[in-house]
Amino acid sequence: MRFALLLLCPQWVAAAGLVLGTHSPVDGNSSQQQINCIMQQTRQPYTLQVMPWRRARQEVKMDRIDGYFTAMPNDDMNDFAQLSAPLFLENWYWFWHQRHAGPDSKEPIRYGAILGSHQADWLAQHEHKPDVEVNDLAQLVQLLNIGRIDILLADLDDFNEVARRLKIDSTEFHQRFFRYVPLGVYFAHKALQQRPGFIAQFNAATHLCASAPFALSTAEQQLILSKLLADVQQLARLPLLRQRLQQQNQPEVDLSAMLLLDSQWQQQLLASPDDSLAAKMLSSAASEVLQQWQTQYAELVTEVILMDQHGANAAISRVTTDYWQGDEMPFLGIFEQQAAYFIDVVEYDQSTRRFQVKLSVPVSDGQRHLGVLSVGIDVERALATN
Repeated sequence: MRFALLLLCPQWVAAAGLVLGTHSPVDGNSSQQQINCIMQQTRQPYTLQVMPWRRARQEVKMDRIDGYFTAMPNDDMNDFAQLSAPLFLENWYWFWHQRHAGPDSKEPIRYGAILGSHQADWLAQHEHKPDVEVNDLAQLVQLLNIGRIDILLADLDDFNEVARRLKIDSTEFHQRFFRYVPLGVYFAHKALQQRPGFIAQFNAATHLCASAPFALSTAEQQLILSKLLADVQQLARLPLLRQRLQQQNQPEVDLSAMLLLDSQWQQQLLASPDDSLAAKMLSSAASEVLQQWQTQYAELVTEVILMDQHGANAAISRVTTDYWQGDEMPFLGIFEQQAAYFIDVVEYDQSTRRFQVKLSVPVSDGQRHLGVLSVGIDVERALATN
């Protein structure tokens, strides 16, 4: 399971802290440790109260609790609360037995869900009211296996773990990616006003306390590679990109000078974006090639970056926040591992609520790597489209 919530506060937590609502009981030591870590980092006492998320939402509106955990962002809550950065990510898939036609069936579909779960609420909101609601996923998988329901929506890891525990052959079920779901906390405005700076500290702690990056499964990586790897490698072989790297590459680079240039890049974006180093690079011939290539893929490709042998930008399809990428895995995964390609972990953009994964390949002169071509991919679109 990608997340679980702590119901009993550790001994160091005082009773008079934040009161947060949750619909889910605790399971999973790693998730419990992450929640404890975040609260310890922020030095914030807290208690959790179990309640349906709809009730928790109302309790926040009425200023009776300080926040609630949710996987379903709601613009209606913006007047009452602020959503935190994601604590965990769930990977929702449709599951159905081989004997059924699945979510595209023209026949009536019997949906199953866990009582009070976010999946149950999502189904109800989209006119797929569950025909059967049970207390846990094990019951739900058993009902699917014997044909009492036709389809269910669940986290991929959760489903596979339950099927393994029940000794049910998971290969008997079809599965299809649906969406990623970030779990965050809506903190009431009143609670945040009483704790200046807390939300920034909380958001920072979610990254510090993350137990593991959110990586694509092998099957998901293969699906993305089958759609884009050949095209990205073909782009990397363009003579114009090799020439651009040969012009920029230097045998040795002073790291302090590179970091200074990176700082100038960022400062100029804030002060004078139209006359910045980024804007000038964006107008180069190599950058224009990257922009034209990206337009072929509509919203599937989010950005394309050409990096030199030290990880500095050489061409870009859109303005990047950093000039130097040399300490990041899209670069290191190619140059340190000498790999034919590298797929990074999934990143979540809080402002757009979208998920991106970067596919990187080397740019070579036939004998050695000259640089790296990194392509940002909207991972939900890539996995959801056939």
